[in-house]
Amino acid sequence: METGLLDKNGTPIRIGDRTRLILEDGEIREFDVQFKTVKRTVKCHPDFIDDFAEVYITGIVFCWNGYDLFQCADGKGISDASKMEVIKRMSGREAVAKLFG
Repeated sequence: METGLLDKNGTPIRIGDRTRLILEDGEIREFDVQFKTVKRTVKCHPDFIDDFAEVYITGIVFCWNGYDLFQCADGKGISDASKMEVIKRMSGREAVAKLFG
């Protein structure tokens, strides 16, 4: 299943793929690309009574070492997903089976 994201080589990133990101300090991280719902605590708008709220966000998640991570942008507004490289492609049938059990 397509995510709408492209890696650093222009390769489409798909659900079930494995990607690699090399951080600025040289650390290498590998992620499993999944579509899932995750629970997060977010800061509320200053006009709201509560300071924080628990929310559920459904979308493309990069799973690494037990963490479900969303793509972030650097100081120049460049997505970290566009700095990744697809290193393992899952077949469409495998991705559907993983997504829907």
